[in-house]
Amino acid sequence: MRLAFAVILLGFAGCTTVTPTGPALQPAAHGDFHHDTLALTWQPGFCSAGSGCLPDQPRTPLIGLHGLWASEPRSLEAQNVPVQEWWKRGCDIYGVNDAPPVLDGAMQQSLSTVVPHLPHSLVTHEYNKHARCFGYQAGPFFAAANDLRLKFAQSAMGQWLAERAGLVVTHVDLLAFFDKVTSNTTPRALQLQCGKDQEGRVVLTQMWFTLRHDRLNDFPGASSYITAPENQDNCPARFLLRRW
Repeated sequence: MRLAFAVILLGFAGCTTVTPTGPALQPAAHGDFHHDTLALTWQPGFCSAGSGCLPDQPRTPLIGLHGLWASEPRSLEAQNVPVQEWWKRGCDIYGVNDAPPVLDGAMQQSLSTVVPHLPHSLVTHEYNKHARCFGYQAGPFFAAANDLRLKFAQSAMGQWLAERAGLVVTHVDLLAFFDKVTSNTTPRALQLQCGKDQEGRVVLTQMWFTLRHDRLNDFPGASSYITAPENQDNCPARFLLRRW
């Protein structure tokens, strides 16, 4: 894929000169968690696997946003709540009532462009499961998550991926380039998720970054990463970077 076209795909629709300044998120409650996981999608792969995305899914960008997930608070760990229960239920553990996130029109449009369109709103799901119980306001929370997405999409790693859209890549090459351009030495800083598309091909669907909450502004630089406690990378040695 040509570089100029890649840059267009990686930015917001019609906006390729945005300079992210980095997020600032301070939880008002349950702030005793260890790390954040930034879940970005390889959108063509994500939307081709499983039941896929809705027909109105935008065909840009290549790199989308799934969510920003705080790890299990230590207070829950002290109560012997299994981490798998936290992964499954998130904020529901605290009995917080679900409510739609309050977002202005500009943020709604931005998220509509970058978040996968599913039968049930992923934006609403992410807010209620991963943000509301921490006291995050919806606007700043999603602005921070999308800012991280944009920083990665505009980085050398994001361009490397865009230039290989439609090609089969190796697991080793992808992670080696990531380590090189970010100067990363942290094990499991980036974990990949793969699935099968409707043609039965193994495709990249997501990228999960384990981040220090106090260093979100440094992403995608090396100082932002911390080792993921669990090995959740399920991609094989070779897989397809599906294109739109």
